[in-house]
Amino acid sequence: MMVVRAWLAWCAWFLAFFWLWMLLVADWNRIEWIAAACAAAVAATIAEAIRRIVRLQLSVELGVLRRSAVVLPMVFVDFGILVAVLVRSLVSRRVVRGRYLTRRFDPGPKTTPAGEARRAWTVLLAGYSPNAYVVDIDVERETVLLHDLVPFRRSEEPA
Repeated sequence: MMVVRAWLAWCAWFLAFFWLWMLLVADWNRIEWIAAACAAAVAATIAEAIRRIVRLQLSVELGVLRRSAVVLPMVFVDFGILVAVLVRSLVSRRVVRGRYLTRRFDPGPKTTPAGEARRAWTVLLAGYSPNAYVVDIDVERETVLLHDLVPFRRSEEPA
């Protein structure tokens, strides 16, 4: 069981590093595929070795992964909103500053790695939106502070 879990963790690291490489080089050819595989294998081995040395249990809630499916399509919608706001600002010669607002947020367990992972994933995923981003999460009040250029609730997800 322990070997299977370590193998699955290594595969998850490998996939993450492989696609990160491909995203950063933005070039789809055979040489880059081989380079990505080599770099991902080395990085996954190092990451898994460090994870096992410090005995860190990494986990992601399925709910967070389910909500993350909405993030990529919303980036394109938010980009359209952003372009519309920029055009409107140019025409009217008035800069749109946006606004800060707070929303209710379930931060998860306050002092456990699962709660910290939940908050980190929320900040990461919500940060992809060009229209709205997370500024702070208040664990005690169970709120999240956001900045919206244009108020649009779907842009704030998964926060």
